[in-house]
Amino acid sequence: MKLKSKKTVFLLLFCMFSFFQSQEKKDSLYHKIEEFSNKRKAAKFLYRFVFRRTPDSVSIPTKNAFEVKQNFDGKTIRNIKIVTIDPFGNASNEVIENEKWYEKAGRRLHRNTKNSVVHNFLLFKEGEAYNAQKIYESERLLREQEFINRATISATENEEKSVDVEVKILDSWSLKPRGSFSGNRFGVGITEENVFGTGDTFEFIYRNNFKEKKNNFLSRYLATNLFGSYVNAEILGEKDYDKNERINFRADREFFSPLTRWAGGINLEYFKRNEPVIENFGQEKFHSEFVKVFHQDFWGGYQIPVFANDGQKISSNLVFSARFKNFGVLNAPSKELDPHDYFQSYNIFLGSVGYNQRKFSVQTNVFRYNLPEDIPYGKFLYFSGGFLRQSQLTYPYAAVSTGYSAFLKPGYFSFKMQYGSFLRKAENFRSNLTFDATYFSHLTDWKFAKARHFVAPSLIFSNQSFPSYEDRINLSSNADFPTYDYNFIGKNKLILRYQLQLYLKKTWKNFHFAPYFTAGTGWLSNDKNLFKAKTNLKAGIGVQIYNPFLVFNRFQISFMYYPQVPFDYKNDFDFNQYRNHHFPIHSFEMQKPEIVGMNSVQ
Repeated sequence: MKLKSKKTVFLLLFCMFSFFQSQEKKDSLYHKIEEFSNKRKAAKFLYRFVFRRTPDSVSIPTKNAFEVKQNFDGKTIRNIKIVTIDPFGNASNEVIENEKWYEKAGRRLHRNTKNSVVHNFLLFKEGEAYNAQKIYESERLLREQEFINRATISATENEEKSVDVEVKILDSWSLKPRGSFSGNRFGVGITEENVFGTGDTFEFIYRNNFKEKKNNFLSRYLATNLFGSYVNAEILGEKDYDKNERINFRADREFFSPLTRWAGGINLEYFKRNEPVIENFGQEKFHSEFVKVFHQDFWGGYQIPVFANDGQKISSNLVFSARFKNFGVLNAPSKELDPHDYFQSYNIFLGSVGYNQRKFSVQTNVFRYNLPEDIPYGKFLYFSGGFLRQSQLTYPYAAVSTGYSAFLKPGYFSFKMQYGSFLRKAENFRSNLTFDATYFSHLTDWKFAKARHFVAPSLIFSNQSFPSYEDRINLSSNADFPTYDYNFIGKNKLILRYQLQLYLKKTWKNFHFAPYFTAGTGWLSNDKNLFKAKTNLKAGIGVQIYNPFLVFNRFQISFMYYPQVPFDYKNDFDFNQYRNHHFPIHSFEMQKPEIVGMNSVQ
């Protein structure tokens, strides 16, 4: 680069620094920075890469509620127009004349979401009757995608008395660096959430334990909404610090909407790892076994709408589903080394029937600043039954699940409760009870901010004598105590969570700040009295930062502290691993039948 170009870039960076430091009004300063950047090609390229042409809320305004136009119901949809706006503020239908090389380079750094990808998420098509619920559900599905920042669908009546529909989306910046730090570990990686504009995701993460000189590698590819079928397929490979290996392939079509008729999936996983096998449960006496496992999981379901009202809005369904799972241990330990069948092959056959009511309320400033969020609420009741086949024995099984949520005067409240039991008493007879609840308040007006309080307890209670590998219960999920060893297990668990989310009223140089404080306590015990167990604590802070004039306009920073970690009993921390949306909210979506409490390590 020539000396003059270097000076130009230096002056632009100096002006950008002044933007964050000076007290001038934003409009005049933006204008000055843009004027300066127009003088040099390199400076203009850097400016276009950092700043948007207009605020993102100008491209697609924030809506506090979905504008339902019931008066269009029944009219024919004549045209569907799709407009994609890239993170720089350029619309897909916009013609840019005399585009320079550096402008083209800036646009090529981000591939716009293809129109066909957007079209595949729509639940309506040209030539069919307009349905307000299908319009809303399509908009909600688009908003849920990580590669989409904002989405809106509008309709207008044309001269033929039919309806023209415009679908408008604002792309997120999809290429994201990853970084975290925790005690004696650090992690780096990269995630592309919109590979070549297809909506697919590629991720590679590298972690290093520099104290023990160990490495962890994880890579995955997620194909989203294959061929418009609403099937998501993912392949994942991982090699952890202890050289344990895992390869997983899954393909799922969920009950993504009350309008969905069928769902199903397949999950294939192979792993080999050194696992501690319990010799005397409750006394932390283990020995290691090298095991290889290949398991297959298949399920399918169908739902039938009930109580559809005159407006053709469907929120309630009768749901039927079935599942088969084979957990195959390829080199099972001997009975002498594994007397309690911690690692043993088994087959599960399950079926369920139930009632599900699922609605959504469009809220803002729940987890994301100034963006609409679709919060699910409703109720459900499911009955499940089946059997487990293990060691040439058959154990009948029955379970019931229920849940309810609503927006009440104090705020949003939801709970989910499950109870399941094997009906034949044997050496490994077991039953499990789980309870999860979530509450968050309405936005309250403080002097300097708007605030929400979040509370979420979770309980798992079991009477099983010895858990199997799949029945492990621990505290190590990303939302709770991710720095804990996953081999810290028990039979009963209680977690109490609290989070305070603030949205500051004052901005700084057009930066909006949403700080949060989070804390939790957890108990994990083999005793019926959970409170006899050691109390596990965590506390942390974080901030969500948003600037509507920047291309990279939303990011989070967090810090979590754990006073005492099991096994080594030292304190630990992690930097930038927790996110405010890790706080649990039940989706009220019908899931595949399950053994209550199984896979409670997640």
